[in-house]
Amino acid sequence: MIKAAGCRGAAILLSLFLTAAAVTGCGGKYEQVPLPAREETQVSEAEDVQAPGESVEGAQEGEAGESRMLVLEDAQDVQAAQEADGAAVAEMSSLESGLTTANGFTEVDETVYILEDKVNLRKGCGTQFSIVTQLNTGDSIKRTGYSEGWSRVVYKDKECYVMSEFLSKEDPTGAGGENVMALENQPVQAGADGSAAANGRVVAIDAGHQAKGNSEKEPIGPGSSTMKAKVAAGAEGISTKLPEYKLTLSVSQKLRRILEERGYKVIMIRESNDVNLSNAERAEIANKSGASIFVRVHANSLDNNSVHGTLSMCQTAKNPYNGNLHAKSYSLSKKITDYVCAATGFKNRGVQETDSMSGINWCTIPVTIIEMGFMSNPEEDQKMAQDDYQELIAAGIANGIDAYFNE
Repeated sequence: MIKAAGCRGAAILLSLFLTAAAVTGCGGKYEQVPLPAREETQVSEAEDVQAPGESVEGAQEGEAGESRMLVLEDAQDVQAAQEADGAAVAEMSSLESGLTTANGFTEVDETVYILEDKVNLRKGCGTQFSIVTQLNTGDSIKRTGYSEGWSRVVYKDKECYVMSEFLSKEDPTGAGGENVMALENQPVQAGADGSAAANGRVVAIDAGHQAKGNSEKEPIGPGSSTMKAKVAAGAEGISTKLPEYKLTLSVSQKLRRILEERGYKVIMIRESNDVNLSNAERAEIANKSGASIFVRVHANSLDNNSVHGTLSMCQTAKNPYNGNLHAKSYSLSKKITDYVCAATGFKNRGVQETDSMSGINWCTIPVTIIEMGFMSNPEEDQKMAQDDYQELIAAGIANGIDAYFNE
């Protein structure tokens, strides 16, 4: 029978009960995280995945709490209660099986492999955090910690998080996997038979514009009498003052890395800002490169700074120069736009069909111009200047390219 010990004893009892129930963490032992639904690889997944639920493991907490309930006979039991309280916390800590960090992760130093394609690496432990990049089946990465539902990994010297269900200590491909860090900035090597890339797909990427525009004229299309400036310097961020030619090259370089990690061979039309290449010349380089598609990376700008969103451009079906490429160009444009918007959350403004772009008209392969967002819109301008958002845009473009080739 519990004797009344006054307000002081009751407060101690309450403190002990709460202490026994207070051990938590991101996926820690006493905060069970139910296994979430598998991340889908469709467009919707590129935007987000279902958040894992969180529930307190009541039975274990109750048992731990009840085992530490003390019968407070009188005020002299205070010291004994405090000692028992410390023992309870120590015992529960030992049950954590080596959880050595404040957020409840077991410290490890090991290599793990990705089990599926397009698995998200996030900035934080939870699906509410933004996506840093996406990895594919067989990619290997260093894991530094794990909890019930999430793993902490290192990507490009940055701490990221990924759902543990998509990781394995065994390479699912049986080939040793591709080390993510080792692939960074490495060109795809030709195979022994002269093949260009592991998956046989070649993509030409044009980072739109250049440091200095060229107002000299060139035909808008092969044999056309309509003339247009060879190339413009591009827009500038309304808030960041970032030049478009720098933004497009930065995103294009990230896109190149992602595509090469996925087995593509990438042809970069330009790799520096101090070039002098007209839009027709860029198209001709792509035509002769052996590429299957031509992706031109741009950003938009208007006088109305409230307009925002992502759109793409391709030729019409009646284009006099390459109307026969309309269906494939439209498909490529739509898929890239859809996936970019899914990754970034930008408004989807669809595909704009036009025959006024010399960079499209001179193409003999399917082509798209992806207008990532509006540099004239303060919010989109600031987001596009961020490295994290550029990674999202690049991953979205890559996912759209994957979808185009897989249809």
